[in-house]
Order: sequence, then C-alpha cells, then structure tokens
Amino acid sequence: MQYKFEPLNTLAAVFGSIEDPRDNRGKRHKLLDIFILTVFGLLWGHTDFTNMAIELKYYEVYFTELLGLASGIPSHDTFSAAFSIINPAEFLECFIQWIVDLTCPEGKHVAIDGKAVRAACEKVYRKKVPILINALMVDTGICIGQLRVETKTNEIKGIPELLDWLDLRGAVVTTDAIGCQKEITKILLGKGADFVLPVKDNQANLHHDIKLEMDTIIAQQQLEASAAKKYAEKGITIAMPFTDMLGIHQEFDQGHSRIERRTYYVCNDAPHVFKEDWPDVAAVGMAVRERLVIHRGEDGEITDEEPTVETETYIISRPMKAEEFACYSRHHWAIENSLHWVLDDALREDRCTARKGHATENIGLMRKIVYNLLKLDSAVQHMSVRAKQVYYRNNPDAVCRLLFEVVPGISR
Repeated sequence: MQYKFEPLNTLAAVFGSIEDPRDNRGKRHKLLDIFILTVFGLLWGHTDFTNMAIELKYYEVYFTELLGLASGIPSHDTFSAAFSIINPAEFLECFIQWIVDLTCPEGKHVAIDGKAVRAACEKVYRKKVPILINALMVDTGICIGQLRVETKTNEIKGIPELLDWLDLRGAVVTTDAIGCQKEITKILLGKGADFVLPVKDNQANLHHDIKLEMDTIIAQQQLEASAAKKYAEKGITIAMPFTDMLGIHQEFDQGHSRIERRTYYVCNDAPHVFKEDWPDVAAVGMAVRERLVIHRGEDGEITDEEPTVETETYIISRPMKAEEFACYSRHHWAIENSLHWVLDDALREDRCTARKGHATENIGLMRKIVYNLLKLDSAVQHMSVRAKQVYYRNNPDAVCRLLFEVVPGISR
C-alpha cells in the first residue's frame, strides 16, 4: 500500500520539493525514491552506497509496494551520481525549512563548529580536506544547519554564510576561537542573537587585554574581600565595588584518576578599551581550568604531579551571571561530544570518500537529517544509536512513519 504525500511539512514532502537536475534521457528512478531509500539505508546503519544497495535489494518487494518502483532498487552508482549533482543550496534551504517547522531557537544555545571529512580528500592531487561547518541547538541536540568550506581557515568566511541561512532570534551563539570576528558579532546581533565567543591567538591583542584586565580586577577583588572580612570582625561594613563588578563561579569534577577545577569570571562592565574596537561587546569573561591527572608508580603510591592550567578569555554581547557564562562555555562542546561523535562513530562520516561534485555536502546533510530523526523519534529515545539502527532494520514501517508523517517537534 503506497503512502500518500498529503502533509506539506513531512520529510517526504521536503524531499519531493527538491528539483531533479538529472537528464531525463535514461533516467530510471525518481529522485524522491533515491532520497527515501537513502534514509532507510542510513537509519539501518549503512555508511556507503555499495552495501546500502545490497541490503535494500533484499527488501525490493517491500519498496516496490511502498514506492511503486518501476525499475527496482537503484545501483550504488545511481545513488552516488544523484547526490553529486543536487543543488546543495536548494537542499540546505529545504532542510532548514523542515527544521524551522520542528523547533524554535528562542532562548536556545546554538553551537557552531567545523568538522573535517578526512576521507573526502583527493590526496593524489594534494587537495585539502573539506570542512563541514555545523550548527547544533545544544538544548535539544538538533542539528539546524551545515555549510561546506574547503579548509579550516575558510571557516572565517564560512560561518557568516551559514549564519545568513539560520533563524537565530533569541538564541545565544557560541563558536570556537576562529569565530571571534567583528563581522560575525555584527551579523549575530543583526539577527537578534547574542554571543559568547572565545578569544585566543587569532586575536592576540584582545586576548592579552582581556586577561590583563581580568587579572587586575580579580586581584583587586581578593584584596577587597580580605579587607572587608577584617572590617566585618569590627562590625564595620565597607563598599565593595570590585566584588559587585566581578561574577565568580566554580565547579569541581573528580573521577577517572583526574581532578579538575574550573573557575569562571565575568565582568559586566566592559572597559572602554574594548568598546573602541569591539563596540558590540557588553561583557568579558575568563575561564581558568586546572586539571590534575593522578598517576601511580609501580609500588602503587601516587607520584607527585603538577596540575595543568589553561586560561581562556571570552567576549560576551550582554551582561550575564557567572553561572550562565559557565554553562555556555562548557556546553559548547556538546557539538563535538554529541553531534560530531555520532557522525563519526555511528555514521562513519570521517571515512566517507564521496567527493565528486556536491556529494560531500549533500551526503553530509543526509546524515544530519538521519541524526535529527534519531533524536526526534520518541519511540527510540532511550536506546543507544546502535540499538536504534537494529530497531529500524527490523521495523521498516517505523522508518515510513518518520518519512511520511509529521515528526513531533521539540517543545517551544
């Protein structure tokens, strides 16, 4: 029994709106069928079109009844050729429209970071590894956008292009240090978003100025607190301007032979030195991460170790408490630990050799769609990714539900 494509915001309807750029001569398979079969294959755990086409062939009777296939299951070359010539901008636009219908960025944390697709590099010709810049809604774990650039340094140009595609009203955006650019801060504020951006060697002067300013304020605050304690013993209360100016939050973690202390500082009275060159900065922050790894000698005794200390500075677009700043700083890495890890571990993106034409970005976007489906499907929420793949392989009708019915969105 074939499904009907009635709802306009189903995934099948989104796929059906993408223009087919293939030559009609010799075309044996509908582009929509290729999209649908690819979703099945990826949800089943296949990471290349060769093995995907082999298993789909075993279900040919099922898919013929479902889709009305006139020429059977496409070959792996047909899959590859189709994804190499689809317009990636049109595909991305449809993807974003699908996401907009499912979730809202208002008040959400959006993390943006680049990820290399290492196997998609033509090493024979010494070509560089392509980078896919991804945008993740941290609160929900949903990927909301992707853009390809050719090298890591091109992320500076790629991030503004990706931002142009995204609805970021009311969101707080974080990136890695390469995103700390004046153009990016202006784009974000123009789109109604705030930012918490790390400052490193790519903005060496700014990093130095913020660290010097924060170190000075922290030292003054410590002297002030010590003096206030002595006066309090005499029943005298003194003004504490530096304490009022500086927000402080500390976190401790212990486990796996490691002790870590993270101290976050925020100054919501950004000095005029930053305002001159960075007028969009309303506050500055600093994160100090101290880590001690415990090693034991042959006799089982703990050996003397020196803790490592890492200091990172930030520019912030609006005043915020130190606890809030800590959350944005720490949770930014959800894009690495959640999205990028699943893409590489379960969907094998880093081993994908597809590079002809637009294949890298188009197949990459298909993986983002599948990643989102794994997050959105309430029927498999408490399963591991591997268990979800086994579930879908043994329940093809569950995949049909994700394709032909409206997937429940994230609560707004």
